[in-house]
Amino acid sequence: MRPRAIIEIIRPVNDLMIGLAVIAGYLTGGGREPLPALLGFLTGFAISGYSMVINDIFDVRTDALNGRMRPLVRGDLSVGEARALAAALAAAGLASSIASGPATLLVAAVFAALAYLYSARLKREGLAGNIVVALSIAIPFLYGGLIAGLNYLLVFVMFSTSFLTGLSREILKSIADVSGDSATGIRSLPVVAGIGAAAGLSAALVVLAVPIAYIPLMVGAGSAFYAAGVSVASLLFLLIAVDISRVRDPRRAYVLKRRMLVPMAIGLITYVVQGLL
Repeated sequence: MRPRAIIEIIRPVNDLMIGLAVIAGYLTGGGREPLPALLGFLTGFAISGYSMVINDIFDVRTDALNGRMRPLVRGDLSVGEARALAAALAAAGLASSIASGPATLLVAAVFAALAYLYSARLKREGLAGNIVVALSIAIPFLYGGLIAGLNYLLVFVMFSTSFLTGLSREILKSIADVSGDSATGIRSLPVVAGIGAAAGLSAALVVLAVPIAYIPLMVGAGSAFYAAGVSVASLLFLLIAVDISRVRDPRRAYVLKRRMLVPMAIGLITYVVQGLL
């Protein structure tokens, strides 16, 4: 195996983001010790790398047909070598999860299984694939919170709102890609039900996330900082949801998908700081 090809196929930037998401969940859950945070980061990084390799294995023919010169297409890695790399990454991710107990091992195993299922079958199944991607975005936060084992309420809220807004963004992405998906036979929600229905569901998911974010305040578990951060993020989300509900142009969906990153970042910072207070 060529080291450069290994680095390219695991997409380390993506893996780094997943590892940092685990740490964010750990801090939100009240964790403070460096070793559990490091092990959580390694699990997130390794399982994410596994998912990237598995994706390239299943996509090797499609990548070749589309002229995407990925390592498997170029021959820098064989499919057999890629499978061995995927197995090693999965084993490393699961091994580093064992130290935190059976619950974290189970979540790590589910994360890995979802990655395989998505690449093997669900990528072309529209909404089901969107749900798996959204879960993959939210699960690292849950995993980090389980390692901490303290502030379960805040971690649950973080996981739930991340999943709902992540699913909304994935549906927006499918609206932006509707022409290509239709041409290649992908049964995305806008292809099957129309752009209007997909936009309506995407907007509804954002709206549903807003009251969930206020649960800690309702039970007296949120600070003034949390109230301010959640209120700013919620206002931005609701304004974007109104725009999403009116989307009929795929290009507009792409713009709104990017715009959602701002309140998502505000929400993430709010959760982490609240966990540290």
